Amino acid sequence: MCSYVSDNQAKLSIWLQSFYHIALSGSFSKAAKKLGQSRSTLTNHVFELESLYSVRLINRTTRSFSLSREGDALFEQCKRLNLAISESHEMLRDFSQNSEGLLRVKIPSVLDNKVFHALLSQYKKSHPNVILDIMVDNNLGDLVAEKVDVALHLGELPDSNYICKRLTTFNTYVVASKEYWRSHPKPSHPSDLINHPCIRYRHCKTGNKWSFSDIGKQFLVDIGTSHICDSDEMLISFALDGSGIATALDFTSKQYIEDGTLETCLEEWTHEVQLNALLQHRDNMSSRVRNFIDALITLIPSLNT
Repeated sequence: MCSYVSDNQAKLSIWLQSFYHIALSGSFSKAAKKLGQSRSTLTNHVFELESLYSVRLINRTTRSFSLSREGDALFEQCKRLNLAISESHEMLRDFSQNSEGLLRVKIPSVLDNKVFHALLSQYKKSHPNVILDIMVDNNLGDLVAEKVDVALHLGELPDSNYICKRLTTFNTYVVASKEYWRSHPKPSHPSDLINHPCIRYRHCKTGNKWSFSDIGKQFLVDIGTSHICDSDEMLISFALDGSGIATALDFTSKQYIEDGTLETCLEEWTHEVQLNALLQHRDNMSSRVRNFIDALITLIPSLNT
């Protein structure tokens, strides 16, 4: 019997719930109507219980209905079971509707800057009871194992089972300082970058190659080497001091381009980069996660203003 119970736990739970509602309403017909099932289905559930344990639970005839002594005892147990199920339902509903508490977000290092910090501050003002746990990591990693609610990812997406929500696109620029251009000719084609010192990210997936676009088709070119760094702020600093050429997203370089301290080149060859939010699940998304995604969609355009 123990083996049977363990192998049929789901069925046993259903039978017990059926018995509880029958005993509670004092009628197979009333319980069937409440549960939206047929009377014969509930009769079979009770029959299976009684057969499994060789015990009479309900004394019934065509005109009378009463619980046996064993049925009374089981009914008391089922009251506690039903209460536990109801409390579990309330708890799960609270989880799904809760817009407060911890929200773990992973972002790439390029977003670890004052502009994006200000965006997060705006979000916090509207959701003061959310505790933001921000992880700065250029590796997507295992969102499930790390209990990450939302991961922001720039560029091409790796093959994964995560759900992707497109947030926006950023323009990219190839830039260098005025001083650098005074002593170096601007490249007329991306392939000319092999003759220039180029500042690149350590985590760049294409290594010592940069990606460009020709009539919508992307291609890679070799670049000369200058500094290699992890920080977007450091990359911009190296470009500003004349160390070489760098690639930068519009919201990190716009200010310097507008004031003339950085000048662009190869404008016709650059392409947009997507920013996506990656989630573990599309369905059953908590209010906390949904509100954060909605806030990002609203606030992210301010990065480019």
